[in-house]
Amino acid sequence: MSGIQTMTVPVETAKRNFGQLLEGLHSGETITVVNSEEMPLALIIPLKSARAEIERVSDWEARWDALAHKVSRAWKSDRGAVEILTEMRR
Repeated sequence: MSGIQTMTVPVETAKRNFGQLLEGLHSGETITVVNSEEMPLALIIPLKSARAEIERVSDWEARWDALAHKVSRAWKSDRGAVEILTEMRR
């Protein structure tokens, strides 16, 4: 990541959307909760490690690779998908 990502959120918004804010918070990001005068009240930082983020991305890539292999095994045409799409676009 390039630097720390930060978001400033009013306390009322944080109260209403706390679960969503936590779910969307990734390693290296912070949320500053401010009052109506824009004074900081709290700083929320994730305890998820960067490694957990990497593992999640790696898992996602593995699922896509598995899907690609499944589609490849089921493919019935002699022509590739790119070739067929190119022809369709003409």
